[in-house]
Amino acid sequence: MMEKRMMEKIRAQIEDYLQGILSIMEEEATFEIQGQAPKDIYVNITGNIFSIPEERPILTSLERLLQAHLERETETECRVVIDTNGAIKRKKAALIRFALTAAESARKEHKRIRLNPMPARERRTIHVTLASFPAVKTYSIGRGDQRRVVIEPTQI
Repeated sequence: MMEKRMMEKIRAQIEDYLQGILSIMEEEATFEIQGQAPKDIYVNITGNIFSIPEERPILTSLERLLQAHLERETETECRVVIDTNGAIKRKKAALIRFALTAAESARKEHKRIRLNPMPARERRTIHVTLASFPAVKTYSIGRGDQRRVVIEPTQI
């Protein structure tokens, strides 16, 4: 019961905060809020949004501002992902398909596959996707912007 009330409070804070920002920018949009409070809250902003592009640096900044607001208002540490018109979900689905194809290739060809450097969120998606994939293991190598996933067959 307490979690449900907390999620309702968080949901109301998210809607008020984002409506305020969008009204300043004179944008009209709707929100889809999913997830478990306070962790892993997904907010998809939909509509003809010209001031908020799908570019991650801008959305990451907005996520940080929203998280700080939620922490101040609810006294709860929250993790929020902001998406526009489902771009992150589409990219995640493509990344999952790519990871499964690469894992199958690594397994069949008995070769280690080093992926291109990618952000932590994308690396985590690959690790989680392939955690139970038979006969391969994953790990990350490199530092900073050069950190990448390696998909390796368990028997080379």
